[in-house]
Amino acid sequence: MVAEARALPDDKPSFEQLYRGLLQRIYAYVRSQVGNAADAEDVTAQVFIKAYQAYPRYESRRATPDAWVFQIARNAIADHHRRRARQERLAAAVAGAGQPEQDPAQMAEGRMLQAQLWAAVMKLGRRQREAVALRHLGLSFAEVGSVLQCSEDAAKMLCHRALKALRHHLGEESDGA
Repeated sequence: MVAEARALPDDKPSFEQLYRGLLQRIYAYVRSQVGNAADAEDVTAQVFIKAYQAYPRYESRRATPDAWVFQIARNAIADHHRRRARQERLAAAVAGAGQPEQDPAQMAEGRMLQAQLWAAVMKLGRRQREAVALRHLGLSFAEVGSVLQCSEDAAKMLCHRALKALRHHLGEESDGA
């Protein structure tokens, strides 16, 4: 077990280094895809359990460590979606944990903006949502492509089209309100 704490050859970090470096980003990605904190915590734990079990088979020449773990996260999210009905996820995300704030008007405005953004994001295709979430979490286009199993150029195009669609959807909603 002592050898696991040290960096391994071929640019393969120790699992501890990988875990510490990616935990928050993986959680944020999972949270952006599942819609609530409790499920995100469960799925994130599953991601790192699966990564730990598979780490001896990880090969740095096939994908960066970040892209490898994000791919595991993507698969875990897909498993989660298969177990849960879409309506349950959406209801949980919209309901959230209501904590009283100082100004009810600001709170209502913030919730309306969040609901508009969530509605616009949900209009995107699954791959576009994933591409935007992965980029927002700091992955390069090459890493996004690796996670989504497409080329770097295809990942750039997915992000570009997703952001264009979001601008369109948000422009429509604010014009129509």
